[in-house]
Amino acid sequence: MADGLLADQLGTTDLTVSTIANIGPGIDFYFGFALIAVTAGTGAPLTIVAAAIAVALLGMVAAAFTRLEPSAGSFIAFVESGLGRRAGEVTAILVAIGYTMAMAGVVTMSGGFLADSLERATGASIPWGPLTVALSLLALWLMIRGVKLSTRVVGAAVALQVGVMAVVCVIVLVEHGSSLTLDPFRWSNVTGGLAGMSAGFPLAMYMFIGWENGPALAEETRDARRAVPRALALSIAAATLLFLLFSYATLIGLHDSTRHLERSSIPFLNVADAALGPAASLAWIVGVVSVLATLVAGTTSQSRMLFDAGREHLLPAQLGRVHQVHRTPATALTTIILTSLALIGIWAVVHIVGTGTGAMNAVGLYAEFSTFGTILIFFVYGLSALSLPLFVWRSKRAHLSWWRHLVIPSLALCALVVPFAELFSPGQPAPYDLFPYLALATVLGASGLTWGRALVSRSRAGPPSR
Repeated sequence: MADGLLADQLGTTDLTVSTIANIGPGIDFYFGFALIAVTAGTGAPLTIVAAAIAVALLGMVAAAFTRLEPSAGSFIAFVESGLGRRAGEVTAILVAIGYTMAMAGVVTMSGGFLADSLERATGASIPWGPLTVALSLLALWLMIRGVKLSTRVVGAAVALQVGVMAVVCVIVLVEHGSSLTLDPFRWSNVTGGLAGMSAGFPLAMYMFIGWENGPALAEETRDARRAVPRALALSIAAATLLFLLFSYATLIGLHDSTRHLERSSIPFLNVADAALGPAASLAWIVGVVSVLATLVAGTTSQSRMLFDAGREHLLPAQLGRVHQVHRTPATALTTIILTSLALIGIWAVVHIVGTGTGAMNAVGLYAEFSTFGTILIFFVYGLSALSLPLFVWRSKRAHLSWWRHLVIPSLALCALVVPFAELFSPGQPAPYDLFPYLALATVLGASGLTWGRALVSRSRAGPPSR
């Protein structure tokens, strides 16, 4: 197909590696675990288990859709199939805003974490802004060159980050062999019980964002109906095991002390410093590599959703263009990167003039962008789960499985109730207290825009002829 993506580029292994990179077991754990442990205490690994179950349910929904109707549009195509074109347009808007906001956070940390690492190694304070621009444009060049090439690079990055972090964990567990305990997996050690786990549940789910990488690459995958579901299962399982290993080793290395966790924004690096000694800089290098891998893998999959939405005229048609030589969605890729950089620039101006906190903190911006974007993504997850039974009942009734197509999506919707309830609960610090309501306003605005445009189109078309 002249206007399509290059087919048969990826297999199950490629998708699995790319998805693990998108999840970002390094960078997400670095910045996410401390907050989870503060809310759930030394029983924090159980919060990760609960989040993994919720993500597995959502993964089953995506897998069921892909088995029946694989599409580069992923969630956008899923919702359109089940709830109709107007709902598909709303989902396309939410995907465009939500994923771009989340990716803007990753773009920020590409330069921010590199600047922190260089300062630690050399003592030189280097502005992270120019580094962010340079790394983002380099990543854009790589992604435009082709999904096979970028996936190979990402695969090497995943191997490095997982390898170094696993070595740290092994050293910690060997050194503390006489004091190993199952306390982190005991319910009695979850601070506040169910309330403590619920408070950390959205944070744990944030760490898994990126699990949906595979469905968007279906058009470029060999035998997508088989490869994508397998990759979903393998990557979610692998990420769960890695997060549990990292969390357990971190708690053991810090002697199960939440006081150490509260004093450190990145507790794993403290553990790595003690475990690796003179080679501790490797853990910082892994952080940089993890951010860049997530940037490439995440933008690659998200661009496919925008590309398909443009091709189907759910979003501006320009997004549906492919590179004439490499057959990659160059316009969608460029749009995500440049929009992310523009958002960072706007944020910088706001802080410089004093409207914001006044601090040019890359970690703070990463947290703000990622949180707001993820809330919108949760809405997309919910719409997809709601769409599956309707789609199968209307269009694929011969394939209907009550367990796969009704029970699983219902359980997935129930699992999303917890993060939504926590996000809307009072007492959130600013600006996070505003984000759920801004996200809800975005959903309502996208709905109003879509249905308003449909009414205008109908009125211009006039009454149907008899």
